[in-house]
Amino acid sequence: MSRRALHFSSNAPEQMFHALEKCFAVFPLIGKKVSMEWKTFFHVGAAVLLSLAGGCSEAPSDALVLPEGQSAFIQAGQSTNRIRIGDPVDVQIRVLHQADSRVSFPSVAKGKDLLVRHTTEQTSEQADGLLLTVQDMTLTSLCVSNHIIGEDASILISTPEGVQTHTYPFLSLEVVSSLSPGETDPRPVRANLAYWPAPSTRWMWAIPAGLALLAALLFGLWKFLKKPRSHLQVAPSIPPHEEALAALEALRAKGWIEQLNIGPFYVELSGIVRRYVEDRFQLRAPERTTEEFIHEAMQGGVLAPGQRERLAAFLAQSDLVKFARHAPGRLDMTRALDTAVSFVRETIPATAPAPEEGRTA
Repeated sequence: MSRRALHFSSNAPEQMFHALEKCFAVFPLIGKKVSMEWKTFFHVGAAVLLSLAGGCSEAPSDALVLPEGQSAFIQAGQSTNRIRIGDPVDVQIRVLHQADSRVSFPSVAKGKDLLVRHTTEQTSEQADGLLLTVQDMTLTSLCVSNHIIGEDASILISTPEGVQTHTYPFLSLEVVSSLSPGETDPRPVRANLAYWPAPSTRWMWAIPAGLALLAALLFGLWKFLKKPRSHLQVAPSIPPHEEALAALEALRAKGWIEQLNIGPFYVELSGIVRRYVEDRFQLRAPERTTEEFIHEAMQGGVLAPGQRERLAAFLAQSDLVKFARHAPGRLDMTRALDTAVSFVRETIPATAPAPEEGRTA
């Protein structure tokens, strides 16, 4: 532990000092400064007398020995008793006590008068089954005055028989001003200190730049949405009758009649007619049988009796070919295609333009 040299003293002179305070009313207690000087003088004198009475053969002052008849022995030391405002001072409290006891140190902090920067505690085993508990502190002060460290504080030692109270060792600290003698104003500010307000950084420029970029993007989006543009022209849907006639013309051009390709011909032909009836009369029945489909078309009253009969006969013939293996000839296939073309032409809406003649010859 790298610490400045600490000067130790026992608490015996302090106990004698407090005893005199209680016995003599004229003991100087007026003012902290006077009391501090008197206590310091008495403490030093008592320590000298004790050292002379003990003889020169005694152990060094830092060798703790438990006095006969006492259960604990306390020593205190500090690196200096005079500092400038804000300077540190190291304080160490050493307590030699029995192995079955425990030491509790009080807090010596006292506002701006005494500030505790750092504190540590450590307990180690000593000879004769004793323990040494050491508290190291670093203190400072922000007030120019004389201070007593741990004034009115006590060190508690817990033993099996109970708690023992020991007076805190006498430690004084004189705090002087940082100004040199004769100075009345603070010293000039040192160079290379921070300026207020602080100089701008790149982050201070990044925020306005980001906001400007966001504003530009929003403005560009607004201009894009505001710009008039042509509407997509959707091609008009083909009327159902024109789509059906075109499909029938494509079926005739495949040459399946001449090739007697009966099955595919009737499957496509019936499909064209059913899709036309569904689109033309809004009948959505793709999963229904021929009988159900014809019945649905008749219920709507949109087909004339002759048209219903031709549609029924046409779909029935198609079912015979698809399911009963009926084999019509080329003439029957041509008549079936012509019947489908006639049915589509007869059911064209009156408002629709007439298809070109000869489109499905």
